[in-house]
Amino acid sequence: MDLKSRVFIIDDDPIHQRIAQIMISKHNLFDEYFSYTEAQKALDFLQENKKNEETLPDVILLDLNMPVLDGWDFLETFETLIKEFKKNIRVFIVSSSVDEKDLLRSKSYVAVKGFISKPLSPDIIRSIIETN
Repeated sequence: MDLKSRVFIIDDDPIHQRIAQIMISKHNLFDEYFSYTEAQKALDFLQENKKNEETLPDVILLDLNMPVLDGWDFLETFETLIKEFKKNIRVFIVSSSVDEKDLLRSKSYVAVKGFISKPLSPDIIRSIIETN
């Protein structure tokens, strides 16, 4: 079975989402991408599909500052689900925040593999793909 590589973009900013989508498509960085402007909708999908490896993302690009459910709230719930996933999902925080406290806090989450400052670039996304 040939699994497609997929990425979830969770960001309430449609412009940032579109930039990420264009880069991913133009540079063939992932086979598929899915965008969520609400973190809760992404969590709902992950919970409903936690046993289905084919539908789960390989990587999540997560914004921190979002209304309703922010990136930290997403991570709190995500961390409780990790052991149920049939796949190792790597989370990268993509934020305009350059606050040292945010960077330090991000390291307390098992799933978070990196902290990236906006804007994204094709090289940054390539480095994400190569990170285990």
